[in-house]
Amino acid sequence: MDDKFFELINFLYILCWQALGKVTNPATGKAEKNLPFAKSIIELFEMLQIKTKGNLNEEEAKSLENVLTDLRLNYVYEIKNSENPTQNEQPGQNESKTEEKTEKST
Repeated sequence: MDDKFFELINFLYILCWQALGKVTNPATGKAEKNLPFAKSIIELFEMLQIKTKGNLNEEEAKSLENVLTDLRLNYVYEIKNSENPTQNEQPGQNESKTEEKTEKST
């Protein structure tokens, strides 16, 4: 296990979370969205995955795949949320509210 590989993955992962507006920027203390930058970081991860294919151990490959999946899902959520700003709920929140409304109306 190469610690430098995981340091790189973690550094880029946190940077992408900042660009997605999910965590605060330590320099400003504010959550700041920069979706084009987040997309660029995700593309860096994709390039890294392609270029290292066959050269990573199982743990490294799985870690990289998990990070990519997580960032892609959150990126899509943020894109959809920015296109429809009135829908600020996290995935899964609508179901419980719909169930509550249905129960009250019956």
